[in-house]
Amino acid sequence: MLPPLDSIRFARGEAMLTCSVVPWDTESFGFTVAQIDVLDVGDGTEAEALLGDFRGWCADAGVRLASCRLDHLQLRESMAIEEAGFRFVEMVYRPRLDLRDASPVPVRLIEVQPAAPSDLDAITAIAYSAFATGRYLLDWRVDPVLGKSRYAAWVRRGVDRPGHTVLKVVIDGEIAGFFLVESRPDGSVYWHLTALAPSWQGRGIGLPLWQSMVLRHRQAGMTSIETVISGHNLAALNLYARAGFSFPSAQMTFHWLESANP
Repeated sequence: MLPPLDSIRFARGEAMLTCSVVPWDTESFGFTVAQIDVLDVGDGTEAEALLGDFRGWCADAGVRLASCRLDHLQLRESMAIEEAGFRFVEMVYRPRLDLRDASPVPVRLIEVQPAAPSDLDAITAIAYSAFATGRYLLDWRVDPVLGKSRYAAWVRRGVDRPGHTVLKVVIDGEIAGFFLVESRPDGSVYWHLTALAPSWQGRGIGLPLWQSMVLRHRQAGMTSIETVISGHNLAALNLYARAGFSFPSAQMTFHWLESANP
């Protein structure tokens, strides 16, 4: 995997932008992918010049695709980056569950256990096929094979990252899905990826599985669970609401593609 690159900062008056190359997506896609990490256009008078600096950096770095996520209240910034050639792709929500609060015991306990190396091919195959609402699958300008391959590569990276665990969902002796989770020093858990195999979707597994995962984390002494969900994934939004998660924040996602911006 490519090493992380340092963040670049641009400033124009009170306006400020930081950006960086995304090494994992660059590796997965085979071309340079970047992201805007922080954007504040101030009163807007310097927005065009600031984003011009960013475009110049993209040209120098050979960036072909860039992404940006903004808080749902950053309307001035969203208008500025659309003027610069970015296009809105999705709204994402960040559900959270406090594990110190009471929650229902699963009516059916679903078996979840750490994946073995021999399970990895089956799990990456699920990662490749299970997702339909990821931002790189929603953006019709991006080859969908790249979006699917990105999820499979994400799982393989997670196996070797400190604090990350790939958990397999086992039903009737079959790997029916997986969770890629990160245990953080503050006692919280972050769910990077969660998926059921297409053949197991729509069979009433979701709620007892999510409740089983909540119980697993609570028994391990974790304090909270957080994740990110696409606003296009209505089934998942309903599932998290039924499982007791709250939705404290939302973000807008934008993409810029070099081929679409002469």
